[in-house]
Amino acid sequence: MEIGEIIKHFQIKNNVKEYIPLGNGHINTTFLVTTDNEDKYVLQKINSEAFKDINLLMNNFFKVTNYLRNHGFESLNVIKTKEDKLYYQTENAFYRLYTYIDDVMCYESIDNMYLVYNSARAFGKLHKALKGFDASELGEVIPNFHNTYQRYLNLLNAIELDKCERVRSCLREIEIAKSFEKEYSKIVDGISSGEISLSVTHNDPKINNVLFDKFSGEIRAVIDLDTVMPGSYLYDFGDALRSLFSGENEDSTDLSKLVVDYDIFEAYTKGYLLEMKDTLTKREIELLPFSAFLITIECGMRFLEDYLRGDIYFRTKYPEHNLIRARTQFKLAADIYNDFDNLNKIVQKLMN
Repeated sequence: MEIGEIIKHFQIKNNVKEYIPLGNGHINTTFLVTTDNEDKYVLQKINSEAFKDINLLMNNFFKVTNYLRNHGFESLNVIKTKEDKLYYQTENAFYRLYTYIDDVMCYESIDNMYLVYNSARAFGKLHKALKGFDASELGEVIPNFHNTYQRYLNLLNAIELDKCERVRSCLREIEIAKSFEKEYSKIVDGISSGEISLSVTHNDPKINNVLFDKFSGEIRAVIDLDTVMPGSYLYDFGDALRSLFSGENEDSTDLSKLVVDYDIFEAYTKGYLLEMKDTLTKREIELLPFSAFLITIECGMRFLEDYLRGDIYFRTKYPEHNLIRARTQFKLAADIYNDFDNLNKIVQKLMN
């Protein structure tokens, strides 16, 4: 079906003048649509292979974006269909439409500490803006996404099955994963006990999901809200640092390139605490360094599980690719774990 025909099913008054591909996302197919009166919209074909429950995804998306805009935080504005639905469904595809945020820029990578700091501020602002939102109103788009202990059980199952007879090639990595078992439930248990708040989390805290004003450089909005779910602020904080520490070395066989960078940790934590210092619980502040360890070891277990199952989830370029990725994450996780004292000192310095 032509883009112009799809657009006609949404509540807009004008016809499509042109449309062009937008962004470089790997999940959804995205177009920038301009109408004949120069209004701009973003049309996305939602990847129904990645997201099995489109209704749940769009309900989350709509609730969160509406809440943000109603509380003074710029966000995407979903345009409903003429049947008053959040997405349009054809025989084999799902489409959504929202207004385009103009006069913004984004970065594909972080190459200086100011961007590290501003990235943290952006996600801190998002968390703070959503602190009054009841996270239990949202469904889990990806169940148990950051339930690290469940990820560990999945790994144990893959080890037991040994479908591809690869266990013998990764005994050291299996030993590392098992050695940290007692740590894997710490955040989930904290949510259950109330020491850690059940909050709205983004779950993809990358710099290219932050829009900055093209003229002032100020933070405008956080986008790519498909994985917004109930969870812990610590998940986004930890995942952001995992990504920053890994950088471009996630596939490297030179494990010495994976380091705990104190400058990155301080810049990110400083930016995040500027926005969230008065929102986080005492326990959450204590666990900021731990969260970077937990999400990193979790990521390593996901790579290792996929390696043992025959590389069915992550794209690989060669047979040992997922094993190499697991090794980088395990090495980095162990370094973070062994560096808790220094990282905690940085947190305390910033808090004081």
